[in-house]
Amino acid sequence: MAVRWVQRLPLSRGDKMLIGVLLALSLASLYGIRLIIPRGAVAVVEVDGRSVCRLDLSVDTHRTIRGPLGETIIQIRAGRIRIADSCCPHRICVRTGWVEQAGRMIVCVPNRVMVRIEGQGDVDADAVSW
Repeated sequence: MAVRWVQRLPLSRGDKMLIGVLLALSLASLYGIRLIIPRGAVAVVEVDGRSVCRLDLSVDTHRTIRGPLGETIIQIRAGRIRIADSCCPHRICVRTGWVEQAGRMIVCVPNRVMVRIEGQGDVDADAVSW
């Protein structure tokens, strides 16, 4: 069975405008999501399900947290938080990067450390993709 290639039809001016409008709306919605989800004010750090400390995101600092495997270093800068270093083997928590929106979290499963951001109007979304 031979494969037939469909001849490409040229795009009309209206087609190009529609593509441009849809692309602009897509980019605007990505920016709009960041405006809708509120920034967090406090980060709660838990080890083994127990709250260890609450960190104010408005104060730039770093903190070393001890977990079952060893130390996890948490860094706060410009209202954002990240796990800067951890003793876990795959370092997925480190590669997560900076988070700032209320309701977001970073979890180091092997070391049982969880950083959760709390703030005004926490979002209870099942899934958000960035």
